[in-house]
Amino acid sequence: MKGKLIGVIGLILLGSVWSCSKNEPTLDEQQFELITEIYPEGGGTLTPNTGNFNGNTLLSLYARPHFGWIFDHWEGSIVGNQNPFPVYFFRPVAVRAVFVRDTFQIRTLAGGNGKGNEPNQFSYPTGIAMDQGGALFVSDMHNHRIQRFLPGTSEGVTILGGNGFGFGANQLDEPGKIVLDEAGNLYIADTGNNRIQKWVRGTSEGVTVAGGKGWGNGLNKLDQPFGITLDKIGNLYITELENHRVMRWKPYAEEGEVIAGGNGEGNAADQLAYPLGVAVDEDLNVYVADSYNHRIQLFTPGATAGITLLSAEDLGSPQEFNYFSGIKLGKNKQLYLSDYQKRRVLQFDLTTKAVQIVAGDHGDGGNTDQLAHPYQLDVNPLGDIIIADAKNNRIQKWMPPELQ
Repeated sequence: MKGKLIGVIGLILLGSVWSCSKNEPTLDEQQFELITEIYPEGGGTLTPNTGNFNGNTLLSLYARPHFGWIFDHWEGSIVGNQNPFPVYFFRPVAVRAVFVRDTFQIRTLAGGNGKGNEPNQFSYPTGIAMDQGGALFVSDMHNHRIQRFLPGTSEGVTILGGNGFGFGANQLDEPGKIVLDEAGNLYIADTGNNRIQKWVRGTSEGVTVAGGKGWGNGLNKLDQPFGITLDKIGNLYITELENHRVMRWKPYAEEGEVIAGGNGEGNAADQLAYPLGVAVDEDLNVYVADSYNHRIQLFTPGATAGITLLSAEDLGSPQEFNYFSGIKLGKNKQLYLSDYQKRRVLQFDLTTKAVQIVAGDHGDGGNTDQLAHPYQLDVNPLGDIIIADAKNNRIQKWMPPELQ
């Protein structure tokens, strides 16, 4: 009798449990609230910043700093400084994103984790560009890919290439420098493929807009294109290492036109020697980093001969050659120049002709205050100098002396 009673009670309890579990919603059916806070107000934004999410949802919480700020850490339901941070909903989540002022005179924006092909690594980055929202694009030469880093993140996303070197639309071969247009399209000097590729946001393949017909010196060909920029009306300017010239390609053109050099390697006024960089101002004056001639050349519109603005002789002993590799126009007629051989960046005032060192010049090394093979330069809206520090496999931000 006692055994039968225990059995009946067990059946009743089992039925009760089954009945309760049947009426309670499963985790997948429940919703949990995301509550967020930004500290201090104005330091950045959080995506998403609120909402109700089903249980078992995996969400990527991204803290985006504004210019002049950096993301510091998370508080509340999640801790640490990983950004974006994966959040798994099995309960309500309340989190605060903490930002701090970017007062660092020198800071690594991307890379600096040794040579490699992981999302937080590079293998000789030579090209950089920054869009209006602060996203950083990097030409990762020996990984044959273009990486994009959202502001505040330490890992990049491959937007083009990364499929081994090759000539396919989704491949690159040792890409050099890059430039963004106002619409956010990216143009890439695909050096090993002797072509310029255009990447449209949201796509995974490039479109050839210049060259791509094999190496050569015809007007429809390129030979080792490396430096690249755009003028205010959308024309591309391309430096060619082996043709020792600068070409201008108009949109949708089948061939380009020579606007500097193209008369063989040499140091005459109408010649160049392995030009690595190019910049164009509002008046369509063209500035060329004439690397193996150790000089900066100015070509005014329509001119076939260049004017030397700065040379190795102007910077000291003629024996101490300077290999200018990057060139960028800043505000107030300031020209920024990366010096590959001297491991430094110079600021040249186009009005007063004054020169000052604004980054590096502490020997070849990977310390915070050193550069090793600096290539392309950019300047952010705050006036900070962004440098592709190729041999150190990192992208550096240097605050110029006048802002410190």
